[in-house]
Amino acid sequence: MPSLPLADGFFLSGVKWRDQEALVEHLQAPAIARNTLSIPFPYTEQDAEAWIEERVSHRRQQPVETTFAIRDPDGRLIGAVGAGNFDVGSSHRTNVGYWLATPYWNRGITTEAVRRFATYAFAKLQVVRLTAEVMVGNNASVRVLQKAGFMQEGRLRRHRKNEDILVDMLYFGLLETDRADSS
Repeated sequence: MPSLPLADGFFLSGVKWRDQEALVEHLQAPAIARNTLSIPFPYTEQDAEAWIEERVSHRRQQPVETTFAIRDPDGRLIGAVGAGNFDVGSSHRTNVGYWLATPYWNRGITTEAVRRFATYAFAKLQVVRLTAEVMVGNNASVRVLQKAGFMQEGRLRRHRKNEDILVDMLYFGLLETDRADSS
């Protein structure tokens, strides 16, 4: 299982069973659930156990990792970034998702994690395109994607349901060639 270095001792590595406590702790922040579509609130031990089981099971079925824990220098999970249940070789594209514990916001960690994951995805996941969807109003996530090189490609009106309300989503894309063109 690879470990991908980030600045200041932070790093990406596979999700582990020992991450359950940190998941439950960090995902009690309403702001995280409010800005994502797949993280329930309140977040329970059962939610953490199910997510970790899904990650571990999926990893066994794939030739490479598709989702990483974002870890502090001590190795504690503080977030996640990845392509979820993407099956390597099944498509030329995949959707990227991420979250970071609130004490670590506004430090550039998420942007660096998304950039590092994009480099990894283009090299290891057999994709040439990454996509991401962000709820309108989640300006921090928009900035993360823009700084990581993603371009806004559209607005999908009343596209997803969040807390029983249909919300507009901003759609972003990054091509492998975009990164080569900017070097």
